[in-house]
Amino acid sequence: MKLIVPAFDQHYRVSATDYNWTNPDEILTIGTDEAFVGLDSRRYTTHGRVAALDVTRAEVTAKIISLLARDGFYVPGRERQSTETRRRMGEVFGLARGLETGAVIVLHRGRPRRHAAPPN
Repeated sequence: MKLIVPAFDQHYRVSATDYNWTNPDEILTIGTDEAFVGLDSRRYTTHGRVAALDVTRAEVTAKIISLLARDGFYVPGRERQSTETRRRMGEVFGLARGLETGAVIVLHRGRPRRHAAPPN
């Protein structure tokens, strides 16, 4: 399954405003208008990379529910939360849509876009 993971490690930066505080190969989703957030660590990074990961949809859904529960958006037993869970699932699974494996992306105003000059 194609998903977004951190593009760089903590020691590599393209510009002075870049950062990566996530775990290596952690699945990312949109955290702010300009940064991704890791589903496991809840830490941020400015660059994501499309990767083919060996995970199931159920495993990713469980990570999303865990993230939402830690942030107080998901309380077991509440029916209305299914809408937020579905929205986040669409976001996580849709970020890599139409991009080839290895493509580096950034967020601009909350929307993913291909990085202009992928690093070597």
